[in-house]
Amino acid sequence: MRTTREQAAQTRERIVETAARLYREHGINGIGVADLMKEAGLTHGGFYKHFESKEALIAEACSTALESTRTELLRKTELVSDEEAIASLVHSYLSRAHSEHPGHGCAIAALGAEAARGEAASKEVMAQGVDQLLAIISKQLQRSGAKDDAATAHGVLSSLIGGLLLSRMMDKPANAKAVLRDTSEFVLKAVQK
Repeated sequence: MRTTREQAAQTRERIVETAARLYREHGINGIGVADLMKEAGLTHGGFYKHFESKEALIAEACSTALESTRTELLRKTELVSDEEAIASLVHSYLSRAHSEHPGHGCAIAALGAEAARGEAASKEVMAQGVDQLLAIISKQLQRSGAKDDAATAHGVLSSLIGGLLLSRMMDKPANAKAVLRDTSEFVLKAVQK
């Protein structure tokens, strides 16, 4: 039976969503196409019906993961007062849930190092993701009446990513929690006028 265009689009979306989660959980090189397709409930042979290459899927999966992060951060910051905007963003990003569930978290924190060594398409997607997160941070800094310049936004994003990575590397939950707490406090003190 032939699949319709709508079915093909849904299948492609399922592959991309699965890849976005699995790449963040295991790394780009930590899962092969066969295992990815199996997790999506499909056969390995069907991959090339939807993507010209693994790199094309990586770029699209990174884009999807980044969009998810942007949407979640904006959703959480829209629910708070202007004064609380940057604190909400920082606490949301540096949460235990974000640290403990990389498959549903920020693609830059999960895949940035691999993408930096990867193909041009994924590097471009990640660079765009950085720019978009910087814009979100800048907006929340403005709303909060905090320092708002490029250097501050770069420092905030670097601290958020670094703090999240360090928390994931800790061997004890108490140490991971301390890294998240201390990084949050550091960032919020640094952005005060």
